[in-house]
Amino acid sequence: MNMICNIFLWFLYSTFAASVVALLVMAIQKLFHRFLSARIQHALWLIVCIRLLIPVFPNSDISIFNMLPLVTDLKSAVSIIPFTQNHTSRELLQSNQENDEIHKDFNMGSLDHNIEQNLSAKGTEDQVTAPLVTYSTGLKIVSTVWFLGMVAILIYFIFCMFKMRRRFSSLRVVADSSILKSMDDCRVKFDIKRPISVYTGNYAISPYISGLMRPWIYFPEAIGKELSATQIFHVFSHELAHFKRRDIAWNMIGSFILAIHWMNPFIWMCIRKMKADRELACDAYVLEILGEAEAVAYGMTIIEFLKRLSAKRYQPSSLYFYESSNHNQLARRLRMIKSFKKGSYKLTVIAVLCMAIIATVTLTNSRKPMMASSTEILPAVTETAVKDRILFDSSFRSYNNLEKAAKVADFKFKVPDFLPEGYKFESVSLKPKEAVDNKLSKVMVYFQELRGNINYGNFELDAVYGGTLEAAYADIEQYEKRGTDSELVIKKEPLNNQLWDALKVTVGTGKKEKVIYVWLDNDIQYQIKGNGNLSNQEFLTMISSMKYPDDRIKDRYENPNMLNVRIYDVDDLQRVPDSIGFTPRFPLQALGRFQAVTAYVSQKMDFSYPVDDVDRRIRLLSIGYQKMDNSHTNIKSFDFMQIKNGNTYQDIKENGYVNFYRIDGQKNKVKASPMEIGGTEVFKTEKYKIDGPLSDANEADLVSYF
Repeated sequence: MNMICNIFLWFLYSTFAASVVALLVMAIQKLFHRFLSARIQHALWLIVCIRLLIPVFPNSDISIFNMLPLVTDLKSAVSIIPFTQNHTSRELLQSNQENDEIHKDFNMGSLDHNIEQNLSAKGTEDQVTAPLVTYSTGLKIVSTVWFLGMVAILIYFIFCMFKMRRRFSSLRVVADSSILKSMDDCRVKFDIKRPISVYTGNYAISPYISGLMRPWIYFPEAIGKELSATQIFHVFSHELAHFKRRDIAWNMIGSFILAIHWMNPFIWMCIRKMKADRELACDAYVLEILGEAEAVAYGMTIIEFLKRLSAKRYQPSSLYFYESSNHNQLARRLRMIKSFKKGSYKLTVIAVLCMAIIATVTLTNSRKPMMASSTEILPAVTETAVKDRILFDSSFRSYNNLEKAAKVADFKFKVPDFLPEGYKFESVSLKPKEAVDNKLSKVMVYFQELRGNINYGNFELDAVYGGTLEAAYADIEQYEKRGTDSELVIKKEPLNNQLWDALKVTVGTGKKEKVIYVWLDNDIQYQIKGNGNLSNQEFLTMISSMKYPDDRIKDRYENPNMLNVRIYDVDDLQRVPDSIGFTPRFPLQALGRFQAVTAYVSQKMDFSYPVDDVDRRIRLLSIGYQKMDNSHTNIKSFDFMQIKNGNTYQDIKENGYVNFYRIDGQKNKVKASPMEIGGTEVFKTEKYKIDGPLSDANEADLVSYF
């Protein structure tokens, strides 16, 4: 169903964009009809057809759609309709604060023997590699109606083709030598080498040409007896002109366009206008071959057909000699024939150049993104909505890159372009400014100086929307004095700067001091907190270098070695394959009663004991599940971890045990026994505690399956 909705959204934009192009073509034809040949007037419709059929066009600064924001933003307006089904419960997640001990989520806890039976039911759960987008009921209904209408029209066209094929079987090959001679003379005149069969019968009253691969001409039996040799020559000339111009193919393309765009009545009118212009172009081509001297006689042949058909029931078909019963169209054809000049059918350099210019401005999109990638028929705004879909919500978020934090924060903030020597970005966290606030209105950026694996210093930059310097100082004073002795001294010192108001706050006991700089910039309150390792000049240089994140800064504000990188939305999930080295698969709901409530990327030590530093840096994905119902089972929660296999599985199989990483950095050796679940060899550990003898006796026993 979603695929139909996605295609319908493309149709909606395409049909409106093509309508704009068609209006432009009509305006050009109206304003410059005296300067445009019949061939060029018909060729302009080719641009409209391309716009109607091709789903993706390049963006350009010179596109006509840069001046038409209504059409440009159509997809954005329509794509607000879809919404994502977020099955994650906020209530479930509020208890999962980011500062919880992360290792509690690592291994399957409180498992009983029923898990083997539950795991053997693998395959009953849908595996998730990407989120699903759900559309509103109204859009689904309209999309379905459009799709069924398109299918019905295509079936009707196919039925007409089979009906014509059945009629073809009842036709007879023309045996009249005079008619065949006229046909051969026409083929020579139009430089057609291949033979084209001529059939006759009584079911239609006007000649036409049919057959895309093996063309043939229908020539009514009645008119063969009534027309003169010259008139018959004109009839064949017209049909062979259609063949030379490949109008049979364009006629079929027009029918296919109507099937797709049947909901747009303006497109029906455009196709009718295009067919009328095609007849004029065909007449012009005939006269280009026959010469101006034949113009009057050719026009009289058309008038003769008008007399014959006016009293009879007109039967529409594909490409008739007498195509239209519209007297205005007939008058157009006769005026063109009367005023025709030899050579006017040929394309000139100016005409080709004008066509190229029109195509350039109409067969391109505006610079504003409107379409998704060529492999997906999703609008760009829908793709953005999917990426922003929350999977695992939290009021406290932590990221290993500034780019994502700047995107999800509820305000714009600056960061220092200058960092003291040796210091690098560590992480960035976001949370509400107040406990009752649901906006991510406070940003905390952490920096550290690492030498090897040893931390030699750190400082923190906070950014909060709103507030005053005095209120900030009061908060600092209250926070620093909580539970401390009376020797604590807090001093504030105003800093004079023409660009911003600032305070320098010093907190210490005389032996050890902490410095906090507070300032306001464009309604954003900033604080830099650091220890005594940094000089006042380094702090002031950082403050002076503050700027909004650009691409250069974002590249430096990323920490690929952050221990635990939480996943909150689909965009975070799409970054995971680059980090862990493969595309993960997991169910959002497992075993019918467990819901995925948390996810993060971590290092090998959270899976098993790493053998060296290279092994330690291998990344894994961990998904935490929580029971959603009140069913009687000892399993309350479990974690599903995925890691690119090195030798871990083989080592467990050969040694019969698993080495886990203890809190003190030592190995926790746990026995593992083989078993078979659903035809897969699995190793189940005995019950253990994550830190072995270092664990508290009240900690739950764990069981892991590899």
